[in-house]
Amino acid sequence: MYPQIRINNRTVGIGHPVYVIAEMACAHHGSLEKALKLVDVAVEAEVDAVQLQFFSRDHLMSVEHPAYDLLGKLSFSEDEWRKIYDHARKYSMDVFVCTYDTPSAEFAIRLGVEGIKLNSSDLSNHDLLETVARSGIPFTIGTGASTVEEISEALARIKDYQKNAILMHGMQAFPTEIADANINKIKIFQSCFNLPVGYQDHTSGDDAFAGVIDLLAIGAGACVVEKHYTLDRSLKETDYQAALNPQELNAYVKRIRTASTAMGETSIQPLSEAERNYRKFQKKQIVARKNLTAGSIISKEDLSFLRTGKLNGYSPDKANELLGKKIIQNISKGAAFLAEYVDGCGQD
Repeated sequence: MYPQIRINNRTVGIGHPVYVIAEMACAHHGSLEKALKLVDVAVEAEVDAVQLQFFSRDHLMSVEHPAYDLLGKLSFSEDEWRKIYDHARKYSMDVFVCTYDTPSAEFAIRLGVEGIKLNSSDLSNHDLLETVARSGIPFTIGTGASTVEEISEALARIKDYQKNAILMHGMQAFPTEIADANINKIKIFQSCFNLPVGYQDHTSGDDAFAGVIDLLAIGAGACVVEKHYTLDRSLKETDYQAALNPQELNAYVKRIRTASTAMGETSIQPLSEAERNYRKFQKKQIVARKNLTAGSIISKEDLSFLRTGKLNGYSPDKANELLGKKIIQNISKGAAFLAEYVDGCGQD
């Protein structure tokens, strides 16, 4: 059994539909109006969740940090975040929140969000990690640029709450080069940690491959994919580098849904109707190589293996069972051997 997680009454894991998160990040550029429009874009694209970023600047970075002033322009009040959250929930869309500090995580928990994301920078932030884990809310854990030892230590801190955790592979490098995507890490993490694993893509939105790289991740076993998006990448506002435009996001989600369907089941199932039809068309049967008369004894020279469009006779692997048997009625050349034509021989 592959590891699974429940998100808002949905099962997420290998063998289930891929869970798609549209990452708004700071593409709103500090505008509440843009943030609400970005929610609408996510709804129209039919993603499973929109992901917001909650942060308290003074709990996130020092005044010496080069991004300190910028974050002051990008932050919202709790009332504004609540409006954005309510706007998404009005459409019954799940809301994930990426939290970078304990006060923001506590606000997200009070708000009742459907999921929380922890950035890889907080793998060693045990207070934040444990606050989120103990909330009981499903959460993703970023692993970018982190060692296996760091991931293991973080998971050991929350071993009693891992049933709500998903590891997320992917590195943000503004943007990430295709050669640095390292999709096979998804399989490695599944093997090492026995947790659901997702993929957060940060390749350039201008690279056509950014629209399909997640298909590789799904093939490697990713059960969650997270994609940045924006209203207009050409404006080059905050968090535009790896973001898709609205129409690109729509097309992306459709590809993900199709790929998820194509992956199929994780256990052997009865043949589908399509497979049964293909089997009739493709599989060969034992047929008479020439006209055969009742009373004759079947020899190898009497048999051919041909497609007939039916599967009402014997498959080629039953040939030895027919040899030496008596035919009890005439068989025309090219006709399939049927059970009622042969004395004392069972049907395939």
